[in-house]
Amino acid sequence: MPSRTPRASGADPAGSELGQEGLLPAAVRLAGELPAARAVVGILRGWGQADRDRARTLRRRLARQGIRAVDLSPAPEAAQGHHAPRARQRPRVHFLLYVGGSPQDRALRAAALWDLPLLIERPPHESPSELIGFSAHRRDVIGIHLPGDDLDIAVRQATITCLQPHAGSASLLLDNEKITAPAEQPLRIYLTSQGVLQVHSDAFATRRVGRLRYARPWGAYRLDIDGTPALDVRAPLRLEPMPGRLHLLHP
Repeated sequence: MPSRTPRASGADPAGSELGQEGLLPAAVRLAGELPAARAVVGILRGWGQADRDRARTLRRRLARQGIRAVDLSPAPEAAQGHHAPRARQRPRVHFLLYVGGSPQDRALRAAALWDLPLLIERPPHESPSELIGFSAHRRDVIGIHLPGDDLDIAVRQATITCLQPHAGSASLLLDNEKITAPAEQPLRIYLTSQGVLQVHSDAFATRRVGRLRYARPWGAYRLDIDGTPALDVRAPLRLEPMPGRLHLLHP
């Protein structure tokens, strides 16, 4: 890629409104460098009117550069669209652009679900690179295999909580270790920096595993994703790390 990402020049009221002046030139450059004849950008935003206005302004500015952008509406919440997108459901875009306005985890989760690169503001503690136009890296996520061979994604952590009083026992398979634990004890699963699952419960000592299967003999239990209630499940769940599934680009 060229030596550095161009920056917007001069005062730009629209850029100030967006509050993310570096993203527009980065999106323009990225669209121009993709092998597609005409790259399409998918914009992720929040629910509010200000979020809609930011996305609309950005679409207009991209259109002036000859780049088509589509509004993918609010970034999915854990409680929405939890089924993995089928090929026909995956948005027909080449990369995603997050304009803010909703919790960032939702945008990260959408990018990982759709397996699309996400252009997003650089974290505050990182300074722009002077050597390349973008910094790019991949992050691991937690893959949650749901009944019916559907997939969900947790960016940071998932929690399983039984909804029934006097719930009896839950059956867990931690790698190849079988455990029976009181189902009323919440099970918290975190993704470590080493890319393994760290499983916490008051019923047994913390484990670090590569995969987890959770099953209840009867009754429903709730799955929370990244701190947000997602769905009630009755069938077994299987969780495992998905290395490098989240592809992030920073200007």
